[in-house]
Amino acid sequence: MYSSIRPGKVWYDTEGKRIQAHGGSILYAENKFWWYGENKEGITGKATGMRCKHWHHGVRLYSSEDLYNWRDEGLIVPESTDEKNPFYPANIMDRPHILYHEKNKQYVLWAKTSVGGFSTAGFSVCVGSSLHSLQYIGDVDVSPHHGGDFDLFVDGDKAYAVFEFPHSEMILRELNEDYTDFAEQWSTHLPEESPPTVREAPAYFTHGGRKFILTSGTTGYFPNPTVAYDITDLHGEWKDLGKTCRNDVRNNSFHAQFSSVFHHPHIPDLYIALGDRWLTDLTEDLPDMEAVFYDRYSPNGKKEFDWKQVKLFSEENTSEANYVWLPIRFDDKGDPYIEWRRAWTVEEFLE
Repeated sequence: MYSSIRPGKVWYDTEGKRIQAHGGSILYAENKFWWYGENKEGITGKATGMRCKHWHHGVRLYSSEDLYNWRDEGLIVPESTDEKNPFYPANIMDRPHILYHEKNKQYVLWAKTSVGGFSTAGFSVCVGSSLHSLQYIGDVDVSPHHGGDFDLFVDGDKAYAVFEFPHSEMILRELNEDYTDFAEQWSTHLPEESPPTVREAPAYFTHGGRKFILTSGTTGYFPNPTVAYDITDLHGEWKDLGKTCRNDVRNNSFHAQFSSVFHHPHIPDLYIALGDRWLTDLTEDLPDMEAVFYDRYSPNGKKEFDWKQVKLFSEENTSEANYVWLPIRFDDKGDPYIEWRRAWTVEEFLE
């Protein structure tokens, strides 16, 4: 039995198996916490000497009463045997997010998916009256964009998707009344020249009447600094608050990328940034990966770095990726920040 959250450590479920809920999020329902994410079991990258042909094995769900000990509830979206289905294991499926539709009494899951590579990525939708019975209903027309890392959230009487338009900018789009498709209104934010400065992995949350979003730079699985934005108007100004992580010795978000923020339903001051430490085998001679990606993607890059060397820095064995969950704190101005903790407990935040 665990009695604390241990960022970066291997996390096992109640049956002693490694937890597989990557790019994950948490819901609170039926007096339980429900953690779901990408099942990367057996997705070994290049670690076996031959590149793994699969990207995922469906969306897995876990339940807990204390946020420390998690029971495997199985696959809520199993992998498909149809090669044309976005949930076929060789196809890309990333970062599932779920909203509960109060009026329809159903859960709506979106996932970033692609049958033809990242350049054709969009979103697929599953719905169900129970978290245990979500059914794939189809794909969303993303045009005039294509899909990248994203988050879903509800603000007032509307739901939204915020996602990276890869190698360009961040897009905010309103959802339809059933949360199963886009509505008409959308806006663009945070335009950048190229990776690594283009923002991805948005994680939305609110605190003290203000709206915030955490974002990552674009350096593939390689970690980089997290930047927070203060959203004064969803379709208007997003103010750069600078780097979010303090005492971040390696300037890479504690070797992680955050995928969502969970606000504890019974502890007002507890906000948890859920992150993945995707790479656990990085070489000691790892260069500045932001500089490497700028050199590769920017029109102003000198193209001096041998891009083939990148594959030698890690084998991307995501089946062994670990989790970095850290509490978000707020300074005197109400701006969010994250500090490294070797271990921490929920009880620390009880009033």
